[in-house]
Amino acid sequence: MRLAIKLILAGILVASCGGKDNDTTTPPIEKELGSFNLIYPDNNLICTEGEDNGTDGVNIEFQWSASSNATSYDLEITNQENNSTDSRTVNANSLEVGLPKGTQFSWKVTAILEDKSLASDTWNFYSEGTSTENFAPFPAEITVSENNDGTVTVSWIGEDLDNDIVNYDVYIGVFGNLELILENTTNLNTNYSITSGEQYHVQVISKDSNDNTSTSQTYFTF
Repeated sequence: MRLAIKLILAGILVASCGGKDNDTTTPPIEKELGSFNLIYPDNNLICTEGEDNGTDGVNIEFQWSASSNATSYDLEITNQENNSTDSRTVNANSLEVGLPKGTQFSWKVTAILEDKSLASDTWNFYSEGTSTENFAPFPAEITVSENNDGTVTVSWIGEDLDNDIVNYDVYIGVFGNLELILENTTNLNTNYSITSGEQYHVQVISKDSNDNTSTSQTYFTF
């Protein structure tokens, strides 16, 4: 009988000394993309540091700051005169690209980390090497802010190397149904009534004194 009791007590002691299986493994920290900025070519200026490549073109080195944790970058360069886009993927934060001279471009960079992405602002510039004495306006920058009363304020601002923008045409509407809201206006903002949850489209045409134009657009939902 005493032997049986001793065996039972021993079993209890073994069970109690075993304790819990503490899992001290730290879950991996999910990496995020860090903010970054465009550096060169400068926004809304003529790029003067390109290298002539001898074929009516110029080599321009695009530069941007590094985004932490990014494994690659997508560089997009859009020719504003024919609306064609050249996309390149690189692992560095600079790339030299050959472009035609005396042409207006926009560019932006998207940082990539696996299935995550973070886009920069879009900058505009002219490539050097033109004898043009009048330049088309750069596409206007458009911002939209909610007023919390069923309306939004749409604002725009244009830039032109000649400083000769004379007015704007402004179109706003539900996606796929643009309406001319302001024509030949010198205003830089307007209020617009919206329906919550609808997607809206804004388009601004900048016009200068030499009948040159540029078009910019954005989409928004509140």
